[in-house]
Amino acid sequence: MKIFKMLIFSLIVINTLSCSISKNQTKGEVIPENFYYKTEFETMKSVMILPFEINGITKNFLFDTGADYSLIQRDSILGESGNFAGASKREMSLGNEILNSMKIGNVEFKNTVALNGDVIGLKEQIPNFGGIIGQPIISKANWLIDYPKKSLIISNKNLADKSFEAIKIMRKGGAPYTYISIDGIKYKVVIDFGSSSEFNLPIESKLAKKLLEKYEFTDNERDRYTLGGLQKIKEKVGIVSQIKLGNIEFHNVNTTLNISSQPRIGIGFFKEYQIYIDNIDNSYKIKK
Repeated sequence: MKIFKMLIFSLIVINTLSCSISKNQTKGEVIPENFYYKTEFETMKSVMILPFEINGITKNFLFDTGADYSLIQRDSILGESGNFAGASKREMSLGNEILNSMKIGNVEFKNTVALNGDVIGLKEQIPNFGGIIGQPIISKANWLIDYPKKSLIISNKNLADKSFEAIKIMRKGGAPYTYISIDGIKYKVVIDFGSSSEFNLPIESKLAKKLLEKYEFTDNERDRYTLGGLQKIKEKVGIVSQIKLGNIEFHNVNTTLNISSQPRIGIGFFKEYQIYIDNIDNSYKIKK
């Protein structure tokens, strides 16, 4: 198993804004009404990096399906501030604002809600770091991600054919959740493209304890980039022989057990797949 510094950065609202997450995520619009744009993307620790133009200036943004809000890197807080937690349960004070314009190619997202703050630790790792693209933007388009080829299509039209396998999802605060199956038992997980892991579990969870009994895990210590900065963590790492998602079987899945807010499958879980985020019928679809 490859051991390296890992990203796990999804934003979980824990202050008074939490009651209006869904409402805030629907604010804004996309220009033009009909759009299609194809581009390539780079990665950091397997997490997608996209070049978005914010108010006329191009910056590098992480693409994070698990983020309730987008996050803008600013040296000082702008707007009303509140406390927010990341996937690792660490908290940080952030401001909030309305973004006049976020543009990628010919697709412009107008007047979407975002948080802002100084993301120390992560901003030093990504050149020209602009922040994180979260659900207020992701939910307003369809995204066809060919991860092996590192290519992306963004459109308001349907981009998938019948060869894709549909994955049932549920929404909580806008973030997508689904069920995986291990040894015939279903478990709820968040689909978190802001995490570079394949499969990550809170170490105190019942499933983690079951896996520790069945599989061989080893101790590991590493750095993790998360909300609140660089974090040194201790964890257990191992390989789960089979995880089922829908009708598709994933074999020899790299698994980490550590301090985490919830079970998640990260972008690494889909490293061999095309992933289609379909916001027309509120589903995720995948194929090799």
